[in-house]
Amino acid sequence: MKTSTLSLLALALASTGLTSLPAAAQDDLQRGETVLERRRPELEQLGLRAGSFLFLPRVEAGATYDTNVYATRDNHEDDVIWTVRPRLDIKSDFSAHALNFSASADAGRYSDHSGENYTDYAVQADGRFDVNKGGALDGQLFHRRNHEGRGDINSLQGYAEPVTFLTSGGEAGYTQRFNRLRARVSGSAQYISYDDVDLIGGGVARQGDRDRWEYASVGRVGYEFIEGYEAFVQGTYSWTRHKNDRDAFGLDRDSDGYEVVGGLATDLTGLITGEVFAGYLVRNYKDSRLEDFSGLSFGGRVNWAVTQLTGISATASRQVRETSASPGFGTASSYTRTLVALGVDHELLRSLVLNGRLQYRQDDFNGNDRNDKVYTAGVGGTYQMNRNLYLTGGYTYEKRNSNISSAEYSDNLIYLRLGAQM
Repeated sequence: MKTSTLSLLALALASTGLTSLPAAAQDDLQRGETVLERRRPELEQLGLRAGSFLFLPRVEAGATYDTNVYATRDNHEDDVIWTVRPRLDIKSDFSAHALNFSASADAGRYSDHSGENYTDYAVQADGRFDVNKGGALDGQLFHRRNHEGRGDINSLQGYAEPVTFLTSGGEAGYTQRFNRLRARVSGSAQYISYDDVDLIGGGVARQGDRDRWEYASVGRVGYEFIEGYEAFVQGTYSWTRHKNDRDAFGLDRDSDGYEVVGGLATDLTGLITGEVFAGYLVRNYKDSRLEDFSGLSFGGRVNWAVTQLTGISATASRQVRETSASPGFGTASSYTRTLVALGVDHELLRSLVLNGRLQYRQDDFNGNDRNDKVYTAGVGGTYQMNRNLYLTGGYTYEKRNSNISSAEYSDNLIYLRLGAQM
């Protein structure tokens, strides 16, 4: 199944618990809370308690109709994908500190195109140790198995099946607050390994030269100059080291980079929350044949509670991402992804929440002239039947325009899932 940001987001949002009371009886939104996050005590998931831990099991099962399984410009092939998504969250309830665990899976089985079947999963543990009133240590460990959808930049049409890969890593950080001043330092590391994939007509496409370690260290200092407004500066240094010294084309793709940004975080009476930032981003590659990048960096997310029943969210980002596939124009070191998205959530009834999403992203390849523009739109809804059962469904449309004609595609996804939780 192709990667579709909005369809996956809509399905995730559809897991929110709802109730069947009239809208007028709803609890008011709390400070910084969105419509989707609003507590609905009457029918929210209760879970199973064991000492100081709460176990929250959940599973979704259903079907997705895909009109363009292989994400091709012409000769579309459609299919129905039967999906199951179990999930277990374990949350602590300590008076101080925190320790949480989660495990989830996403399995898809195609009715006619069994070569596209996938089984993804993720496990994670995270925690927080409260050192003093204003300071805390935090950390997380994770391991994930994913696949590259047919619409992914690195997925080539000659592959007989999707590429699968494993990601394992962790992050540790410390946050300290001094009156109006807040500071944080953190470090992270993750290892990504890819499985080889069969080619149509025979042969194997080796993926081992994509295996790599990615490291990052981040420092941030913010000052609350007016209540609800924090100005901050943040610096990031990151470096990538590949398992192989050189890839299949003899290129050394190791790189180093940094990003320096300044921004504003706001909590305006709880109605408008989020942060925005802008700055400068640099990525330098060890091999002189690979093009370096330097330029504008920006990003942020803002939530606006328009009314007690309607919320609007906006996101934006610009980042440099690794790539090993840029057919048609020669070797690329990476691509610069610029993304903007807008979402609306509306509580039509206490038991029914509707959502809509629009997204635009542009991928500019560094080292050649390839340029992709991807437009995505989606609508969906979730109906809570009772405390334990809910139904979610929706529609997503995605279209990619490119100056490489073979990379263009359009696709429609229609999905319906039944969810159960304890």
